[in-house]
Amino acid sequence: MVISLAKHLGGFIRWLLKGCKTNLKDEIEGNLDATWGNTYDTENYIIGIITIAVILGVILLLLM
Repeated sequence: MVISLAKHLGGFIRWLLKGCKTNLKDEIEGNLDATWGNTYDTENYIIGIITIAVILGVILLLLM
């Protein structure tokens, strides 16, 4: 569940960073060529994990 969420979130963030110029479905499903990771899904997963960590960090800072 968390892995799937991280991949989808990573694909969405990557789509936003590209200026919404690519197809969102291709970004989320990993149908594009990998640039710096082994596979596109791995890249999306790493971006998703970083995004989740940042969101949790901001929430923790706001609660303290």
